[in-house]
Amino acid sequence: MMSEPLAIPKRTKRITSEWLNQALHDSGYLKDTNIESISREPWGNGEGFMSDMARLTITYDKESPNLPNTMIVKMPTTFRTALAIGLQYNVYEKEIRFYTEIAPKSPIRVPGLIYSDYDLEAKKYILILEDCSCYNMVDQIEGFNYEQTKQAIISIADFHARWWDAPDLYSFDWIPKPKDPTLVKNFTETFRNSWDLAVKSEEFLKFLPEGGRKAGETIYKHFSWMMEDLPDKNMTLTHFDYRADNIFFDSENSENPLIIFDWANIVITGGVLDVGYLLGASIKVDLRRKIEKDMINLCVKRLEENGITIDDDFDEIWRNYLKSLSFCAWTYPLGFAQLNRGDPRAIELFEEIGNRSFSAITDNDATSIFPS
Repeated sequence: MMSEPLAIPKRTKRITSEWLNQALHDSGYLKDTNIESISREPWGNGEGFMSDMARLTITYDKESPNLPNTMIVKMPTTFRTALAIGLQYNVYEKEIRFYTEIAPKSPIRVPGLIYSDYDLEAKKYILILEDCSCYNMVDQIEGFNYEQTKQAIISIADFHARWWDAPDLYSFDWIPKPKDPTLVKNFTETFRNSWDLAVKSEEFLKFLPEGGRKAGETIYKHFSWMMEDLPDKNMTLTHFDYRADNIFFDSENSENPLIIFDWANIVITGGVLDVGYLLGASIKVDLRRKIEKDMINLCVKRLEENGITIDDDFDEIWRNYLKSLSFCAWTYPLGFAQLNRGDPRAIELFEEIGNRSFSAITDNDATSIFPS
C-alpha cells in the first residue's frame, strides 16, 4: 500500500527526525537504516539572502559509515521582500531542477544531492545537499588570489563549454530564454526600483567609488538594452552568482578542485557574464586591475581546448565583458534592499562587493559602450 505524499515543511525549524526519515526512505536514499534524531544549526547566515539554510546533524539507529553525519538543508527565506523576489524569478524551482536535470550532464563538481522536492501551487521547496564544510573556502571579503582566480576561471569555462550552443541548451522550459520580454521587463524593473530606493540612503552611496553613482544612473537608463543586445550565437548556461562565497576548494583533488554551489540564478546568456561577476566581486581591486585581461584570455583558451571555436576578436570579447560588469551591478542595490543589518559580516561583504563591482565599471569606463 502506497503512503500518502509527504508534505514539505514550511521552514527548516519544522523538519523533524520522523519527517526526514520518511523522506529519505521514500526517495530510496535510506535502505535498512533509520534516523533516530536530528539537531540543527543555522547555516550561511547573512549570505543566503534568498534562502533559509540549516546544517542538520544526524543520529542513526545503527553504525552507518556510508551515510553522512551532517547535511545542509535549503528552503525559501522567511524574509518577505527577498521571498517575493525569489518567487518572481523562480529561483527555488530552478535550483532544485539544476541538481536533478543539469548537474548530472555537466563537467563540474557540485554538492551531492540527498533529497529535493517542490510544490509549485503551495510555493514550498526543499533541497538537501552534501555538507561540504570539510573543504576549504576563501572568505569573499579577503578575496581570491591569482591562482584561485585561475582555477575558478578554468572550472566555469569547462562548464560553459559543455553547454556552448549545445543542441539541448534550450531544452529546459524552466530556464528563461535570452531576450525573453518578461525577463527583460522584470530585471529592468527590479534594478530600477532597487536603485531608486538605494540612492536615497547615504549608507548606500558611501560605498560607491568616485564616479559610481553616475555609472549606476547610466546603467539605469540602458538596462533593458543590455539584456536585449545579445548575439544569436555563443550562448551557454551561466551560474549568474559566480563568486567566492559559492565555491569550495578540495585541496586533495588537483584535477578538479572546485565544488560550486548556489545555482538558483542559472540563466542562458554569454558565458562572459560569469567571468565579469567573478572578477568584479571576488578579488581585490588592485589584483583585478592587473589580471582581468589575462583571465579573459585564459577563459577563451580553455574554451578552445574544449573544442569551442570563438570567431569574435578580443575587442568584441572585451566589449561583452564590459557589458557584463555593468549588468552585474544590478545585484548591489538589490542586495542593499535585502541586507540583514544585524549581521556585521553581511554589511562588510555588501560594502566590499559594491565597491569592487563599481570600481571595475568605472576603472574600465564600461558604460562607454552604451548607445548615446
